[in-house]
Amino acid sequence: MSWCPAAAGNPLVEGLAGHSCYISRPMRFALPKEQWRRNRLAINIAAALVFSGFTFVMPFLPLYVRELGVEGQAGIATWSGLLLTTSPLLAGLLGPFWGRLGDRYGMKIMVERATLAMALHWGLFGFARSTYQLLALRIMLGMLGGFGSLSMPLLVSTTPREHMSRSIGGLQTVQMVSAAVGPIIGGLLADWIGIRETCLISSASGFTALALISILYREEVPAAAAAESRAGRGRMTFRQAAACPAFGTMVSVMFLVSFAERSFSPVVPLYILTLGTSLSSAARTAGMIISMGLLSEAVSATLMGNRLRKSLPRVLLLWRLAGGALVCFPMGLVWTTPQLLVLRIVLGLLAGGCMVVVYTLGSRVIPAETRATSFSFLASAALLGGATGPILAGALTHLSIRAIFFFNSLLFLFLWLMAFRTVPRRSTSEL
Repeated sequence: MSWCPAAAGNPLVEGLAGHSCYISRPMRFALPKEQWRRNRLAINIAAALVFSGFTFVMPFLPLYVRELGVEGQAGIATWSGLLLTTSPLLAGLLGPFWGRLGDRYGMKIMVERATLAMALHWGLFGFARSTYQLLALRIMLGMLGGFGSLSMPLLVSTTPREHMSRSIGGLQTVQMVSAAVGPIIGGLLADWIGIRETCLISSASGFTALALISILYREEVPAAAAAESRAGRGRMTFRQAAACPAFGTMVSVMFLVSFAERSFSPVVPLYILTLGTSLSSAARTAGMIISMGLLSEAVSATLMGNRLRKSLPRVLLLWRLAGGALVCFPMGLVWTTPQLLVLRIVLGLLAGGCMVVVYTLGSRVIPAETRATSFSFLASAALLGGATGPILAGALTHLSIRAIFFFNSLLFLFLWLMAFRTVPRRSTSEL
């Protein structure tokens, strides 16, 4: 270990309060030299820890609810749905508020606050003795904001424009892969040490993510911009954000694409039973379909991040939305489970990069001094779409178990028409 006396001039060794600290010499040489690359590394690793920690527990929430004394499938399903929906719903509604504070005081402290709240949330989650305590914790987490809604503006704020699309695609990939792998590890942990102890591991993941952001990430806010923001001139209202080119379309894509993605979760386990899958293998098969869909979306996000450096966002967005409309419809017509699996993978590959395109487009047309606020509107739209997707999907099952697939096809078609009319044809660099 070596001590750095001039920590104030060395962003790598600045601690939580900007003081000097101890750091190993091998680590100092292993990290990237450019600060923005260190920032990107810290955000990606923190995102992997946060999203995997979340999925260690949440897919098995019905088992935890039953362990706390709730009886009957209807009661367990109702409580599980309420707990799943509450936090992202509140986080989506309050996201713009935290975004405005981020524009005023910096995004780093906002992400640190949200990550600390999440780590404490999971730690207390493992000691709950009733579902009402779980609900109170989920409300607390939702009110304090989520890491997912703040990580993207944190990344964009320090990334050079020429590396923007690849960095956005990389972060989306990390989030999706972590969400796909997390349930597998979480299931093993739940069977091995129990759900309560798994919550403590999720909490440890959150504290580790907090340490990475605090130590490695350095936020550079120009003094003039900071003074202007504190004076109130840098804050953006939703009406002002909507004046940005195609902002309404970007919000709609974030909401409806997230809605479609999350709508599959409550339907797929029931749908595959009607396709001939046995009850004993239904959970395993449904998990594989959902995980493979997320992994295919991760691949698509990576490809989009690379292609956006050379292609127009409008063209790529239109192709992705058209692919979603074409693939969702036959998903409601399949007669075997393997057909559903193949189409879910194809859907992820074709439509999975939509959010990467939207974030990249937003980074080019939204003023830098109000990017945290405006990006929080986009992230909030995604959270609200994800929160309402399972609810409406469950309601549509009363009409038909296949109805949600046809409905999602119409949503993608609507988004295609909206994007075709509103997204500028010229290069966004000229906007």
